[in-house]
Amino acid sequence: MPSILELNNTELTLYHNQSVALRSPGIAVMLEDSTHFGETALHLSRTHPRQTNSQYFTRLSAEPLPYATRQVRNHADLVYLHLRELAPLIEGELVLAVPAILTPEQLGVLLGILQELDIRVTGFVDSAVSATAGAEATGTACHVDVMMQRAVITTLGFNDEVSRTASQEVADCGLARLLEDWVNVTADRFVQETRYDPLHAAASEQQLFNQLHGWIEDHPDQTEMALEIHQGDQTRRVELSLSLLAQKATQRFAQLQDAIPEGCPVFLSARAARLPGLAPSLARQHSILKVLPGEAPALGCLNNLPEILRGDGDLRLITRLPHRIAETPSEAEPRIRPLVPTHALRESRAVDLHSPRLPFRTSGQEDAALLLADDGLTLNGQRLDQDTTLHIGDRVGQGEDEYLIIHVEE
Repeated sequence: MPSILELNNTELTLYHNQSVALRSPGIAVMLEDSTHFGETALHLSRTHPRQTNSQYFTRLSAEPLPYATRQVRNHADLVYLHLRELAPLIEGELVLAVPAILTPEQLGVLLGILQELDIRVTGFVDSAVSATAGAEATGTACHVDVMMQRAVITTLGFNDEVSRTASQEVADCGLARLLEDWVNVTADRFVQETRYDPLHAAASEQQLFNQLHGWIEDHPDQTEMALEIHQGDQTRRVELSLSLLAQKATQRFAQLQDAIPEGCPVFLSARAARLPGLAPSLARQHSILKVLPGEAPALGCLNNLPEILRGDGDLRLITRLPHRIAETPSEAEPRIRPLVPTHALRESRAVDLHSPRLPFRTSGQEDAALLLADDGLTLNGQRLDQDTTLHIGDRVGQGEDEYLIIHVEE
């Protein structure tokens, strides 16, 4: 069974079967006598900003760097050194899942680097195609993922195959730019509440960055968090909410939302879904919103190895795969099951339909969600007199509050 490497520079992810062997952010810090990658580089990036590079996987070429060292002269050198660190963890052959924005020339350079590292690549597949090969969909849908400097929208066609039909990138909507905004808004909160600006010193800025990045990556469901800056014998602390970060990202997410045709079903990668406010922002315009499991690209590869591993020795990028939906026990043929509403969206917060925080009650069923009638409740602007099945896109009103009914896939 080959190893699988998903090449997204927010987190290069290496899989053995369905298990994650390593996650490594695509970021490098080039010091004169050493070059650091991944988490180590991430935690040095604010103290060495001029020596930091997080674009080498998407700008892969032999073009000279503005800042070079004896060890590193161009982006290709950085890719080589980073993959060399990953090489000992690769078991046997390798299948690559790559984003649509990489050019054929860049993919050629990448294959040359892997060959130089004695890593045998036996499969090459578009990561959006592999992530959605088993998804329930028909017609056209968009896959949304986020990289360091940009978001990537891949348009997919679904019938007996899932195929990539188009792709585009949304500049300035990547993780690095969002984190920059969130660092600034959090620093403002420190100034307001503690009279201390953590951006005045590189060490305290790094502390702030590390905590924000860790919050987004490791605790995306934690809606509030205390951030602390330690300086000498003093500790300064502020409380921060995810809603503040979501509000700060509104304009960037609006660019992304505008790039997707209105009403088009959206598949959101797990890493993109972790960004505060992105899923609710997209759900306002796209009532069918499915969050893919984090391992979706690897599962798509594993389930389609015969189509990806070409026996003729001709290594080509795969941009279409069979669209296999799991059969139900009572049916001989696969079917697309209707999406069941799971959450109610108000402003920038999606709340589970069974949460006691909602001012209305629902009854969960296997294939439906039932809205229970109550005084003052409206459904799509009409008074609700009896229990009614909810559908994605419905709007439930209670007083001046209105909730959009959406589907969020866990």
